[in-house]
Amino acid sequence: MIFSKHSFFAITFCSIALLSCSNKTHTKEDVELAMKQYDRLIQKMDTDSIALLYTEDGDLGEMAHGRDSIRKFLASFKGFKVLSQLSTSDSINLVGDSALQKGTYRQVVITPKNDTVTVKGEYKANWVWLSKNGWHIKRMETKSL
Repeated sequence: MIFSKHSFFAITFCSIALLSCSNKTHTKEDVELAMKQYDRLIQKMDTDSIALLYTEDGDLGEMAHGRDSIRKFLASFKGFKVLSQLSTSDSINLVGDSALQKGTYRQVVITPKNDTVTVKGEYKANWVWLSKNGWHIKRMETKSL
């Protein structure tokens, strides 16, 4: 088989393109999907799954550090029923295997005294990509409005 200079460059270009496709390219949409999963878990108050969505040393604001602590903190809201949980992104900045997401949230909750409360605020989520497990929260901060 005889290769010309042009076919060599074409083959080399195709090989580079294939190699780059084999690496995971992170997108803002993937981070959005991870946050929507977080919203669903909050609405179900699935404390185990919520804790597992954090990194092993993840932080839930200043209230809890690490999965066990996050799970325990969330369990303290056992008497609350989340009717709805919605987060909206204002910005997502991707840098390598990390993402910083900022936005607003709105939650409707029934308290243990059967009062319905609407909570609104801002959030900031620091996500990291774990190669075998996808996006996980390194730190989540919220501020009520």
